[in-house]
Amino acid sequence: MTALQLNAALHREMSYIVTDSTMMERALKSLRQIRREHKAQQTAKGDSPEQVKEDLMEAFKNLKLIQEGKLEAKPIEDLFNELQD
Repeated sequence: MTALQLNAALHREMSYIVTDSTMMERALKSLRQIRREHKAQQTAKGDSPEQVKEDLMEAFKNLKLIQEGKLEAKPIEDLFNELQD
């Protein structure tokens, strides 16, 4: 399903329980739990802000070396292949 289809399905299901405050509270609680779990998974998978900063600094240093002719640039296809791996 596309994001648009999923969004429509979610709204359709919510419309069935909109008049029942207990069901709405349970749905909200469940959605919040899913969001927290997703955020925890992303944090566990992702780099720390310090790592991102370090990687960016290295990239800028490499760019400067390439501009100075001290480092050879990689073909764009190689960079795309690295991202896919």
